[in-house]
Amino acid sequence: ISSLKESVLVYLDRSGGLQKLAEDCKPFNGTHQIEAVYRFCIGVNPSDVIEVDPVLGERVLCDPLGATALFQSVCFLAIKTLSLVEQIHTESQVNVILKLTHLPPFPEYTLDLCSFPRGHGLMRPVSMEGLVIAMTRVTKYTQGARFLCINDECPCSTGFHHIRVHAPGATESATVRNNFSCRVCSSPLKEDVKFRVLGDKQLVELIHVKALDVLSAHQLNYPFYCFVSPTRTDELCNSMRIGRLYRVLGIPAHVQEWTGITWNPREVSASFQALLKATAGFRWRFSAIVAHCFGLDVAPPGRYNTLKLSLLLSLVQNRADAKDTFHNLDLLAVTTDTLILDR
Repeated sequence: ISSLKESVLVYLDRSGGLQKLAEDCKPFNGTHQIEAVYRFCIGVNPSDVIEVDPVLGERVLCDPLGATALFQSVCFLAIKTLSLVEQIHTESQVNVILKLTHLPPFPEYTLDLCSFPRGHGLMRPVSMEGLVIAMTRVTKYTQGARFLCINDECPCSTGFHHIRVHAPGATESATVRNNFSCRVCSSPLKEDVKFRVLGDKQLVELIHVKALDVLSAHQLNYPFYCFVSPTRTDELCNSMRIGRLYRVLGIPAHVQEWTGITWNPREVSASFQALLKATAGFRWRFSAIVAHCFGLDVAPPGRYNTLKLSLLLSLVQNRADAKDTFHNLDLLAVTTDTLILDR
């Protein structure tokens, strides 16, 4: 571990990361308010890291959470050694976010929902290119929180020994809830609410770029692609636009359990059933024909097929009697005055 930390220090020194860390610490010195966590974003080029230390490069690409812990430890030592932020007392107060510049162009680093790993092993960062079809408004989430032991005789009843930090893909309850226990005396922990640090969060719904090939005349030779909802936090909020293609890089997380889509043939018209039967041997041909004819009162057949396909796919729901199903109505509004839509 010590050799890996030395490699992290060498990489930060060569890449200018230490200088950026010092610059990012300056705003925190302008206030006397002590926070539970202090967030630092560090750009990491995997190719440069591998040149410094192949083992560290493998850790960054295959175990990003473990690599983040190494960078966190080195950044904390640098902050204390150089006296960059006096309010930081423990390593857990340093919240390091590693932002990879790119990933190797190999299938292992590309998100494929058809072979998405279902195990509980280490999750490596992956990339995916998709079309933005929906997004939520910006909301708040908990970046970090401070917890104190209720046992006054325990050393963890004061200080910053128990810090909870938001992890990629984690829910709010994983960061803040009322059933944490002290690791020293096993007594219950209570949050010190005035030290809670909030950040901005926004969900974006993407459809895989390969699903758009259904609108072309080429025969598709891959199975079904569905939606992905990446979470953008803090400085990335409001950085995407609906209808544009983006390449997203991050750590995948399965955060919601769906029981499967059901279909009642009695509620579907005979013409639709006949169309589905006629196109059963061709993947996506049924969807392409429906998108081609969708919204004839608004747009002529064959126009805006990508947009119409995205709207149709976004209307796919789970079972109607499932209590945990999110029933949303997708609306398409076209206007030159975006202020009205924002309101």
